[in-house]
Amino acid sequence: MKFIKLSIFLIAFSCCEVGSVFGPKIPKIEIDRKDSSLSWDKKGKRRYKGKLFSGYVVQKNKKKMLLSKNPFYLGLKEGNMMGYYDNGTKRHQRPYLNGKKNGTHLGWYSNGALKFEYHFENGKNVGNHKEWYSDGSPMQDRNYVNGRAMGAQKVWRKDGKIRANFVIRENGKKYGLMGMKRCTKIDAKKQMLDPYKTN
Repeated sequence: MKFIKLSIFLIAFSCCEVGSVFGPKIPKIEIDRKDSSLSWDKKGKRRYKGKLFSGYVVQKNKKKMLLSKNPFYLGLKEGNMMGYYDNGTKRHQRPYLNGKKNGTHLGWYSNGALKFEYHFENGKNVGNHKEWYSDGSPMQDRNYVNGRAMGAQKVWRKDGKIRANFVIRENGKKYGLMGMKRCTKIDAKKQMLDPYKTN
């Protein structure tokens, strides 16, 4: 019986427009982000012609391809903030609820590889946050509780070697390898510095 009720719920809401179930329905109004009538007020709310804006703020390239589409409701970010590369592939997807980061934020490189995955609740960092280099190798693996870094934290160099590996306890104290800096290499033949770059 529980399975049938769950199935009915999923079918009923799977066809609904984004924002209509878990948040307000955003009007299908699109305003170019360069429009001079768009502004931000002192409370950080989006306004259009002086009024709180509900709709989408969009950006397009010279070929009129969509680069970003950001929904607002009564001046606040609401729903999925979408970004795209010039070739049309997704750049990022960042959900908001009542003007605050909420849910899973994802980013991609232009080659389609996942760049980051962050989690938020009511504007606060929560859970596991990961970042990758464009070749898919890990860059960062961090953990958060109620907006604070907590638990295991790891950072890798581009060559795959660990740069930091530590744990943050409830009292805020850190234990482990906080970060290592590699010495600058000198090319003996060219007499040039080869600084180690980390991203």
